[in-house]
Amino acid sequence: MQDQQKASSLAEHSQSLDELQGRAGGESGHKLEKQGSFDSRRSLDAHSRQTQHVETRVIHRYVVRRPRPLQYLYRSKVITVGNEHGILAPSTTNETGLQSSTSSHLPEDVARGRERLDLFVDLIWVGIISNLSEVFSTLGFKPEDPSTGKATLVFVLLFLPSWRIWNSMREFLNNYYMDDMVQKTFKLWILVLSVFYGNQLAYLAEDIDKVKTWVISTYLIILGSFLLIELVYSIFIKWLRRLIFIQSVLRLPGVGLWIAAIYLHDVYAVGPVVAAVAWEYICSMIFSSRLADRLTPSEYKKALDVDHFQSRMANFFIITLGEGVLQLVKDGPLGRGLNGTTGIMVWILLVYYELSFLYFNRDGSKRFIPAIKQEGKKTLIWVSFHIPLFASILTFASGVIFIVRHETSEQLDVSGEQQIPDGEIPHYMYNAVWTSAVSLAIIIFSMTGLALLDKSLDEPGSLRINNRYIRLGGRLVYIVVILCVPATRNIDALLFLGIAGLMLVVVTSWEWAVCMDRGSAFVEPEGLSLMMNKELKGKK
Repeated sequence: MQDQQKASSLAEHSQSLDELQGRAGGESGHKLEKQGSFDSRRSLDAHSRQTQHVETRVIHRYVVRRPRPLQYLYRSKVITVGNEHGILAPSTTNETGLQSSTSSHLPEDVARGRERLDLFVDLIWVGIISNLSEVFSTLGFKPEDPSTGKATLVFVLLFLPSWRIWNSMREFLNNYYMDDMVQKTFKLWILVLSVFYGNQLAYLAEDIDKVKTWVISTYLIILGSFLLIELVYSIFIKWLRRLIFIQSVLRLPGVGLWIAAIYLHDVYAVGPVVAAVAWEYICSMIFSSRLADRLTPSEYKKALDVDHFQSRMANFFIITLGEGVLQLVKDGPLGRGLNGTTGIMVWILLVYYELSFLYFNRDGSKRFIPAIKQEGKKTLIWVSFHIPLFASILTFASGVIFIVRHETSEQLDVSGEQQIPDGEIPHYMYNAVWTSAVSLAIIIFSMTGLALLDKSLDEPGSLRINNRYIRLGGRLVYIVVILCVPATRNIDALLFLGIAGLMLVVVTSWEWAVCMDRGSAFVEPEGLSLMMNKELKGKK
């Protein structure tokens, strides 16, 4: 009896489908013949194509959500939470079997939402980084009493705390991103403070003693806010309580040093600031070492979304590189028409372009394990190499933009903001050349260290040169030469930038050539393209 009812319902369903098909055919003006059977494969294909374009969002269930870590360690094993249902994202892998997502485990909608927020945060930090670079330029190349040493010291003492703010935001989103109403309010609060902090940096070079009070106070409020939100989260995440308590106790001396620096003036404030910055980074190293396991003996630990971390560091590299490129366009420093600074711009842009290639090319291995995904101290060393890399890119930008602006005002006889006596111009240009040379040397050295931290998986004989030390040898030669070029006292700035740019082209061309597969050709043969086209047509 039940079988007869099922057969009857299927017949009715088939009849209704035939009626719909006939109706659709009548509307289109075509006469369709009645089909005897339903093409289920075609229907499934159409349904599959339709679902491929569907996107989902996670904001439709709860206004306030219970805090949870997106991932954590339990007995040295990474446990991932997923979304509110506990559903994890499927692993996205490429043809080599390596993950290619910006998140190791998050659902696509959650990872995409966090990625958009990261982009918004970076927009604010574009301005903050620009002001940091301007502080170095103002102190190092000001008309009265310029001092490259003082500019470097102040810049480093500003960059390290500023980097810490950005990294705290990165770490918070890496661990706890939920995007509920409470977290939205907190993130807006941090962004407001960050904008205010960046604005104060713009006035620091004018009056350090007065402005540093606002800078330090805002910095302490931002770090205190991150500590407070984790303290609130620890109410729901029990294993987090001991960790937050230990962190609070260890950071108290640093807070005391920062407060002391507010009330001290001139050179007397340098000591507490240096000690506070050093202590904060020592605390970070402690919590990244095995000593943290002894301080917080628990089966639960914080874990890292490695893919998100790697993506964020690459984004910050682009931000710092973009600051230098932005200065070549902002306010038209090249002047009107074609002039000498146009050639300078070409060399500078070439340097930025090649630096981008070197960073993302790593050591040139075809298959490798990134340092951030390896166990041990390599993660800490990997982060440590990034800090001087980012800082040196900004000081390089300050040096070359001074050269560009000075060449414009001199050749076009346009009175700019800088009022440097004519007799002092060669001295200023020489300092700018040295600043650029030392910065480039630190940049290339940091990139080389980052590249060597990766673990190559290439089989012997797979590349033209498998020895990565030989592949990266050109970088060491570049470092030595670029530091020797400014030894000539009256070297022309255009000549220096030309040497720096051309040598970098040689280095990148060498690495590009020797990292190719063994047996590779200079030009892709036409037959290969035809085979690929035929294969694609065959799949259709």
